[in-house]
Amino acid sequence: MLFSFHRNKTNKDVVAPVLSESPVRSLAKATSWRVTGSIDTILLSWLFTSDIAIAAAIGLTEVVTKMVLYYLHERVWNRLSLGKSAVASADGPLVDDRPMGKQDGLATSPNTG
Repeated sequence: MLFSFHRNKTNKDVVAPVLSESPVRSLAKATSWRVTGSIDTILLSWLFTSDIAIAAAIGLTEVVTKMVLYYLHERVWNRLSLGKSAVASADGPLVDDRPMGKQDGLATSPNTG
């Protein structure tokens, strides 16, 4: 696990974990968001068509396509360095949380120098 130092209001060093989303977490988020979105789509489709079968067909089709697109979108953003920064670990050296091969020469774990 990676750690970050920052100072609180009393100027004491505080160690906070730096977490990265796993693919499983991204998939769980994609699933829960799509269920919510699909219920909305089905209700709106039913409102506009007055046909629950057509509304369900629209909702069930878009749940699969949008869940896959969302998951891919999350994984791409997890690889981007935009808004990410290297942080100091609990053991001292800088730790870069970007994927291997994208680090710009910084140490990749607290145990390396």
